[in-house]
Amino acid sequence: EIKNPLASLRSAVGTLRVAKRDDQREKLLDVIDHDVRRLDRLVSDISNASRLDSELVKEDEEAFDLLKMLRNLTDFLGEEASKKGIDFITDLPPDPIVVSGLEARLAQVFVNLITNAQSFCEDGDAIRVWARQRDNRVLIVVEDTGPGIPEQALSKIFKRFYSERPKSDFGNNSGLGLAISKQIVEAHGGVIWAENIRPTDADITSEPLGARFVVGLPV
Repeated sequence: EIKNPLASLRSAVGTLRVAKRDDQREKLLDVIDHDVRRLDRLVSDISNASRLDSELVKEDEEAFDLLKMLRNLTDFLGEEASKKGIDFITDLPPDPIVVSGLEARLAQVFVNLITNAQSFCEDGDAIRVWARQRDNRVLIVVEDTGPGIPEQALSKIFKRFYSERPKSDFGNNSGLGLAISKQIVEAHGGVIWAENIRPTDADITSEPLGARFVVGLPV
């Protein structure tokens, strides 16, 4: 995972030394910028992942309003999505839903899921974030109208360093975000899974209409 951007950086720097035209130099500088951002994200995610187990044990859990946290996140991330021409929809119940846990860590999960959805959406697509309480569980769903998830990837996307992303967005993702999210959710006694949105559940071979990530947490 580290070798790929390093190899690209080495090649771009070498070519930059002999490039004569300004447009060639600009393209190479873009490549270098993307690779540096990818390495920065990768090192940060590796550091977070290596510390996560001990930090989840050490940090004190507190009761907090999950919906208030989600509204704060979606207000900010919704603006980011709108700038890209993505329709951002939230459907959250009006009454508080209180959970016990590490608010900052759970916020990290939903930031990961929403930014992941954004990376697969194009101008005109939509992202919907909704939540419902079911007895002693709350379900939080992030779904999009992007290309969906390849069937062979559904069993792999929560593994560390698995990443199958649009090339235009490769600089922002390390392949660790979903693995870290799963680790955090399970440390809170919850579950997380991914599925494709299809016209009908009866036909699993139909073309997906998008992807859906579901987080279930105890309340």
